[in-house]
Amino acid sequence: MATITPIKPHTRIDNEIIDDYLPQIGCYGYTIYSVIKRYLNQKSGQCNPYYNTIARKIGVDRGTVIRYVKKLKALGLISPTFRFKEDGSPSSNQYNFSAAADRDESNKGSGTEPPPLVAEDNQGSGTEPPKQSSSPNKKERTIAEVDLMPTEKQKTCPHPPSEIVFLNDNITICHHCYGLLDENLQLRQEDKPAERVCAA
Repeated sequence: MATITPIKPHTRIDNEIIDDYLPQIGCYGYTIYSVIKRYLNQKSGQCNPYYNTIARKIGVDRGTVIRYVKKLKALGLISPTFRFKEDGSPSSNQYNFSAAADRDESNKGSGTEPPPLVAEDNQGSGTEPPKQSSSPNKKERTIAEVDLMPTEKQKTCPHPPSEIVFLNDNITICHHCYGLLDENLQLRQEDKPAERVCAA
């Protein structure tokens, strides 16, 4: 006698998200995208998990979720919009997915339209989202202008090879102590002005 195994609920992620966008959004972006899509109701088009729900499911803080939702929105993968409670206070967002991301879902022929957009930006809770630092009037300053006294952890860190990262412009960082390293992989001494520039 044949056994019938019921199909468990699942979330479909278009291959384009993995193939084309994963290098841009990284592991956190992909995971946050997947968790948001997990809450998509196929029949009604409703998809409104709270930031805290997403953060708790992944094990990250709410700020990380907000940051990556903005990144996913900038890439056109999701379109988060305001939702409001009856008293006018903000509720969770309604997430709409791009046409490319929904290609698999549109083949199901449900015929239901997603709910109308209410607003263009994203609040999540009553608090203001963090400000972006990409301002056109950003002042640049050299690292010499910033207080760079090494911490005790940086002074005593063995700088394990597995924790050393080489960046562009001859910048080397130890991820164990977050110290800047010189060409000999020793903690960089900042007694002379640095030639590198960092954004204020």
